[in-house]
Amino acid sequence: MESVVNDYISREIVQDPALLPLSNETSLLEGGILDSLSLLRLVVFLEGQFKITVDETDLLPENFDSVNAICAYLRAREPGRQGERMGKGRATVFDAPSR
Repeated sequence: MESVVNDYISREIVQDPALLPLSNETSLLEGGILDSLSLLRLVVFLEGQFKITVDETDLLPENFDSVNAICAYLRAREPGRQGERMGKGRATVFDAPSR
């Protein structure tokens, strides 16, 4: 699973070749690899590849900060575990910080 996610991000999302090879622990958010548009592209890929639906309440930084975090989120969405909501009622990665 990690290699599938890492390969997709490395091939389709990473813009700076200097960031490659991408470590599974690399922060995709702090490193500027994921922005709102690339996150949407990633979600579409994950939904198609892993036959899941990513709920808006699951769009949390901790679910998409690294390849390892993404895979942990995907594993929590596996059949029999889908009742475990990852981030109900929390701020999503799309929420702008309040000023």
